Amino acid sequence: MDAVRTFVAVLIDEDLRNRITEVQGRIKKLAPDVKWVAPENLHVTLKFLGNVREDLLPKVFLAVEEAVHGLWPFNVSVSGIGAFPNARRARVVWIGLEDGEDRLRELAISINEKLAKLNFKREENEFKAHITIGRVKTSRFLDELAKGLVEVDARDLGVQRVSSVAVMKSDLRRDGPIYTPLKIIELSQRGVN
Repeated sequence: MDAVRTFVAVLIDEDLRNRITEVQGRIKKLAPDVKWVAPENLHVTLKFLGNVREDLLPKVFLAVEEAVHGLWPFNVSVSGIGAFPNARRARVVWIGLEDGEDRLRELAISINEKLAKLNFKREENEFKAHITIGRVKTSRFLDELAKGLVEVDARDLGVQRVSSVAVMKSDLRRDGPIYTPLKIIELSQRGVN
């Protein structure tokens, strides 16, 4: 039985992707040893599932549908830049999410709980909503990167409307991953916040 590398995510609107790409461009000069995420791959990961047998995917779709049932669409503001675990030891460069971040956490927890019933490992770490924009390959330019994270203005990049989640397929390729939505699941259409 074939397996599909799978994750659940909120996809990023094109306008916002363009603004994030501008921020990446301003940092690239300062941090040459970062593998930057392609604009079409920018997203907020709610749950990484790893390799999932194809015959289990319908159950995954159903669990995610159950997890989002009754949750209304909402907005999150996209603002700020940083690194995990921190700027001096950066492994991942991210763009932050603010207003509405608590709703994203609620969404991630609900998805995590429903998928745990299908024997997917529960997340141990607290959910930290972010958009990964780069992965640090070496530690050679960490000082320059840390300086760049302070200097680059990534405040108030815009607002992302969260009205659906996507169960995504990840094909790992030498020139970078290709992400394909397997199923888009809409949040309830009632309500504004």
